[in-house]
Amino acid sequence: MFDLLETFQIKNGAIQHLHYHQKRVNEAFLDLYQLDNAFSLKDFFEQQELPSEGIFRGRLLYEEEIKSFEILPYTEKIIKTFTLIDVEEYEYPYKWADRSFFAFHLQNNPEVDEVIFHKNGLITDCTIANLVFWKGEKAYTPKQPLLNGTTRTRLLTENKIQEIDIFVKQIHEFERISLINVFRELNYENSLSLTDCIV
Repeated sequence: MFDLLETFQIKNGAIQHLHYHQKRVNEAFLDLYQLDNAFSLKDFFEQQELPSEGIFRGRLLYEEEIKSFEILPYTEKIIKTFTLIDVEEYEYPYKWADRSFFAFHLQNNPEVDEVIFHKNGLITDCTIANLVFWKGEKAYTPKQPLLNGTTRTRLLTENKIQEIDIFVKQIHEFERISLINVFRELNYENSLSLTDCIV
């Protein structure tokens, strides 16, 4: 079995939205190991010394037990352009530490900042985030992402986004696009015009 990965935002000494990370770990334990007693992230982080000021990236590798944890500086990746890539039959239902598939497609498309994956004609997500498409002030996320991120799960729970099937051929029907992950909150003001960003 390969290592699983969980990435956290550490903000001023606190792990953000820890509940949703624990939920994903619990689901992975049940699906992959048939165990319903995953380790407690809360207990683990209570034993860690976290930076008291600023924003950092926490990177935790685990299988049935935690294997490693490191705290890294966070630098936002500037994203302004995308291209569309067909993933064919690729599956990524769990957040594996092996990210070579995503790195390959980024390296092979150096003319853009990010790639948007699609599968069977349906938009999924990109290498670092789930996607939100805007029609006016209404926000929609693809119903079948490669990976259901913790921020996506939270925003759906909060009824801030709605999940629908978004076909590649329908993408022009939307006006703007946002990326969402643990470091990128849903924000219309920071969204990108679809007319300008797809190359």
